[in-house]
Amino acid sequence: MKQLYSASSTFPKRVLQVSMVFIVAFALHATAQTINTNSAKKDINMTPTLTQGPQGRLNTYRLSEGNAGLPIIFVHADPGRATQWKEVMTSLAKKHDVVAFDSRGSGDSAPPKNGDYSYEGRATDIGVVADAYQMTRFVIVAHSAGAAVALQYAALNADRVAGLLMVDPATDPRAMPAEVRDGFIQSMTGPDSAKAFTTYVESIAGPAPKTRKQVIADAKKLNAEGRAGVAKAAGNWNPEITLKAYKGPIFILSTPATDNDGALYRLVPTISHEVVQTKGHWIQLDHPALVEKAIEKFMLNLDKKIRSK
Repeated sequence: MKQLYSASSTFPKRVLQVSMVFIVAFALHATAQTINTNSAKKDINMTPTLTQGPQGRLNTYRLSEGNAGLPIIFVHADPGRATQWKEVMTSLAKKHDVVAFDSRGSGDSAPPKNGDYSYEGRATDIGVVADAYQMTRFVIVAHSAGAAVALQYAALNADRVAGLLMVDPATDPRAMPAEVRDGFIQSMTGPDSAKAFTTYVESIAGPAPKTRKQVIADAKKLNAEGRAGVAKAAGNWNPEITLKAYKGPIFILSTPATDNDGALYRLVPTISHEVVQTKGHWIQLDHPALVEKAIEKFMLNLDKKIRSK
């Protein structure tokens, strides 16, 4: 593994950026108000709906009810909220049913009653949302640590997941030095976890002012229990288990920061991927058209496979 930090560094941000790019944020600004977005000179209203899960309410959004073809469920990063997918969803809604939700404890979704922020626990929320919107088979588009949650769900529910597209997904934490991994978890469970978490998010947000403002604000919604929970889930993750279990189509849209020894397509070389030349972790906010194009291509290829059977 490349040497990515100096021995004198007290907070190896670059190592975290390269190998722990998963404790971050996902998507759409889940407020109790209607959100108006503009697409093709037409306003589309996105009204949040509260869906009750076994661990508390989940704030969800749906666009394009009734569209033909496979629907898409969007999963955001840790921490984050559904509004980070707003622009991508609005464009894709012309052809697909699209749904996004605030993960437990993020955005306007309630913290889990049992305090469970594990990937296994959060994977059940995908099933809750899919059932609420009567989606029997669908594609999952997931960002950062949300990809680990999506993989967990897909591994246990392959009959429902037609394909999985990951946007700059979490990398294998086993590829980083143990002291860095353990130090990260410790910083997120200590008394200064709020400051450490904000510093971490700032280090991977990239230079775009609008993106930085949004993701830093979204990160502050996660409470201390949530920060500790997502950090432990990320640091103790073994992606090989779920990667081997899910045999469906996977495509990864990565960045130079995560194109390293811990990349999931290094573990499974047959996974198709593309490295986007950008400096920020939130590709869907910095380059929404690029992400939309990748999703459309993925959906088209899935449709061709389905029709050929």
